[in-house]
Amino acid sequence: MKKLTFLLLILFSLSSIAQSKKKEKEARISQNEMPPKAIQLLDKFNEKEFKEKTYFFETDGNKKSYEAKFIYKKHAYSVEFSEDGKLQDVEKVIRKKEMPTSTQEAIEVYLEKNFDAFKLEKIQEQFKDKGKTEKTFQESLQQNETPDNYEIIVQVRKNQQYFVYEFLFDAFGNFKKKRKVDKNSYDYLIF
Repeated sequence: MKKLTFLLLILFSLSSIAQSKKKEKEARISQNEMPPKAIQLLDKFNEKEFKEKTYFFETDGNKKSYEAKFIYKKHAYSVEFSEDGKLQDVEKVIRKKEMPTSTQEAIEVYLEKNFDAFKLEKIQEQFKDKGKTEKTFQESLQQNETPDNYEIIVQVRKNQQYFVYEFLFDAFGNFKKKRKVDKNSYDYLIF
């Protein structure tokens, strides 16, 4: 019984470690391969001038999803859907200066306390769907809406070692969680 308990503890620990690492794989697909429910939502906003619209199938460990990516009003958007086409979230790439000053400061204080050095690589506003699908999507397209979260890719240095993490902060800059990013795609980053 002790051996079984020990084995289960090890397996649980390994699965927790694996889940805390971001290892996404995207494959470009055609619009016809997207879930019909996802396309129906996007079609409701046909009057918007979405540029460079592309579609992807994404896997991240056990999670599978679909994404529509496009440019709207000089911002890159990523709209994530579940396998059955339900809206999960909308992410909009922004510049640091577009964040509220108090949020920037809170995030930087957290990073300064926890790392020797850091460099923000990508900042996204994240709008989570809470059952108001069309409203969530519409709010993400507006310029002055407060997001639910900020998802930030940060290169950090701690004890002379370099890492890349994806951090999630709430709208006020409070830390929520982090995942280590597979370094291969970020080898070119330097301080």
